[in-house]
Amino acid sequence: MSERETFWVVILTLAGGTFLLRSLPLWLHGRAPAPRWLERLLRHVPAAALTALVVPASLYTRTNGSYDIAPARTLAALAALLVAVRTRSVIWTLVTGMGVLWVAQAVLGALGW
Repeated sequence: MSERETFWVVILTLAGGTFLLRSLPLWLHGRAPAPRWLERLLRHVPAAALTALVVPASLYTRTNGSYDIAPARTLAALAALLVAVRTRSVIWTLVTGMGVLWVAQAVLGALGW
């Protein structure tokens, strides 16, 4: 095979493999039962993904290539966490988090933080 043919065979093989890896779970969902241990593990994926996204964004901010602590975001995250635990209401959690963030940014900005 020429280099050009080898290149296209590799590209098509990788494209087919990627397509299968992404679409096979969708095709099998509901048709093939998942093992019990897999269902137990997958139950924790949304909480783990949300934690991985929220915690770094609420603790740090990146400015000019360096990471700094973000006190307003941290206060807002803690307030939202408290409201979420006490009320279990998504709307009140969002309203509280955004409200505390805006107030904390205004107050801390006025203080020069």
